[in-house]
Amino acid sequence: GCQYCRATIPSSDNFIRLARGIQDQGGIIDSSPVATHLPPPTRTPRGSMAFLLRFGALLLLVVGRIGDAFHAPRVLKSLPAANTHTPAASMAFLLRFGALLLLVVGRIGDAFHAPRVLKSPAKSRSRSVLLSQLELGRGSAAKPYEKKKIAVFGAGGYLGSILYGYLQRAASLYGTGIAGIQSPRAIGSTGTTATALNKELTSKFKLAFCSEDLIRLVDILNADYIRDRILKFDAAVIGTTYQLEQRSVTLNTYEVTPNDKAFEIYLDQKYGAKSDNAPLDDDIFHEVVFQNSIRACIEAGLSHVIVIETPRTGDTGLYLDILESQSEITYTYIRSLNPLGKDITYSFEKGVNSLVEITSPQSLSAKSADGAELKRETLAALAVQALQSCDWKTSRILEVEALTGDPPNTEYGQKGSRQNFSQEWCPNSHIIAEKLELLQAR
Repeated sequence: GCQYCRATIPSSDNFIRLARGIQDQGGIIDSSPVATHLPPPTRTPRGSMAFLLRFGALLLLVVGRIGDAFHAPRVLKSLPAANTHTPAASMAFLLRFGALLLLVVGRIGDAFHAPRVLKSPAKSRSRSVLLSQLELGRGSAAKPYEKKKIAVFGAGGYLGSILYGYLQRAASLYGTGIAGIQSPRAIGSTGTTATALNKELTSKFKLAFCSEDLIRLVDILNADYIRDRILKFDAAVIGTTYQLEQRSVTLNTYEVTPNDKAFEIYLDQKYGAKSDNAPLDDDIFHEVVFQNSIRACIEAGLSHVIVIETPRTGDTGLYLDILESQSEITYTYIRSLNPLGKDITYSFEKGVNSLVEITSPQSLSAKSADGAELKRETLAALAVQALQSCDWKTSRILEVEALTGDPPNTEYGQKGSRQNFSQEWCPNSHIIAEKLELLQAR
């Protein structure tokens, strides 16, 4: 049988010579009627293309042999050997050369499209079994073709910038369910948002950039103004108590006079921000900003909000009461039980850089001032993964605790490493995804 067309070759002289020709060119001919040592044929598009190439090569060889038989020149003793190069012989040569080329292309195609060899197949099988037993993607990833638009409040802060960068990467990949057109949208109060956000995106996400059409400047004390800037969006990420900095209102936005001032909001913190004239962390100003944000999300028709409890938050129950009083929208409230830290040399290739334990308690747990720090980069990854994995139809509280030990290693920066993260919005994000799915499966 022939490896390429799997047809039984008749035992004629011409086809025997043909079989030998294929074998000389790298083919495998088995003398038995059926080649039992060959693997079962695959029906992938690439496998079918390789089969067609080989079949075309076989056909060209057959045509070339038949051409030799019909157009073979007569042997004349008086003619020199050079006269045997007739046009028919040249055509047969071109046909054989084309057959050889097709065979080579077929082999190269198999080499390029062969499945990758896993270094630890047992580990990969165990992970695939675990993921197959879970109902992955209850959030935006449940229907990845329904692209969800996400807004990030306070995107000029460090945590907001990292979270925005993750959303940008997730929006470029199919399967996350996050839209990449007019989304994600950065929400701030002044033009400082664009400067602070792009500073972090450029250094942490390989020269990523947020253009002006993806930024909206809002009056945080006007819920109607916020609502108009997030219409037709599906979800938002907001903070509890922002870091505030008094800045001049950007012209042609919502200023009344050219000298108007406003408080810029930073999700978590911004290095170098001057908060001298800003309200204190326990001021009612933060409660008003939070209420306006939630009201704007409801009136704009958003389905879900991710609320991140910042280190400046004093009374957690205050913000939870506001969320519980609004039945028109569901929420995921994320709070860290450990102090927050950050990696000043962070790049997205490092991925999840903290070992964490995630729980969904019925009552709030006490925070710990000791123990390991929870990296802000991991907290941002948790928020983005919660958008993809957690059901948007229900509300929940997620408490994350940092564990001692070495964080997951992606081999980033190691000499000789050939890791490629072009198809991952955050390396090792599957660790958080598995924890969230197991948490919801209980």
